[in-house]
Amino acid sequence: MPRLGTQRRRTQHEPQTTSSTSDLGDLKTYYYTQTLDHFNYRPDSYTTFKQRYVINYRFWGGANASAPIFAYLGAEESLDDDLPIIGFLSDNAPRFQALQVYIERRYYGKSVPFGSMNEALKNASTRGYFNSAQAIADYAAVLLHVKKKLSAQNSPIIVVGGSYGGMLAAWFRLKYPHVVLGAVASSAPILYFDTIAPRHGYYSIVTKDFKEASKSCYKTIRKSWAEIDRLTSKPHGLSTLSKRF
Repeated sequence: MPRLGTQRRRTQHEPQTTSSTSDLGDLKTYYYTQTLDHFNYRPDSYTTFKQRYVINYRFWGGANASAPIFAYLGAEESLDDDLPIIGFLSDNAPRFQALQVYIERRYYGKSVPFGSMNEALKNASTRGYFNSAQAIADYAAVLLHVKKKLSAQNSPIIVVGGSYGGMLAAWFRLKYPHVVLGAVASSAPILYFDTIAPRHGYYSIVTKDFKEASKSCYKTIRKSWAEIDRLTSKPHGLSTLSKRF
């Protein structure tokens, strides 16, 4: 079950997935004056902050051709971390002559309300704007702004996200179907709430994958848990395990 935090954990030696057609030199950075609170009408609701978004025009067929817009929805990290490793949009943009838009999620990177993270997280009131509903409304506002700016009202939008970002993409499509035509939600645990999905459903699928690849591998991994428990129960067992792995 994903948890929303101000830092995203990365797997050590995480593989790079930069596209062969991707070039960071093609990216242009913009800042949208974003509304702090999209759903209330208190005086502080009208406070604004600068939200960063990045556009790659390289393959776009243009507004006159109603060429599509592919929008990456930033999740729980800065766009600076995301941009070098996202290949999905740039891999598919040439075929569809798509405009690529990357939007940073509020409270991350350079899209932090109240001027700093310390101020943004200092109390329950300021943290109250750090939620998925506000983030999705942000994306809608930015994308509508981009379409208006480029006179691209007839360009369909497809949003893309992975893991928590995939959840945002799916919710975005459900909440704002008039803004986006479709969503690609990769590895998005959108049903992992309450008892909607089997509690161990994810692990069952992983087990099935290992069995299909190698039954001996599956058996070895299964046996390893008992060995790990045995080792960690000994004095300094955890440190021994940490040194080995």
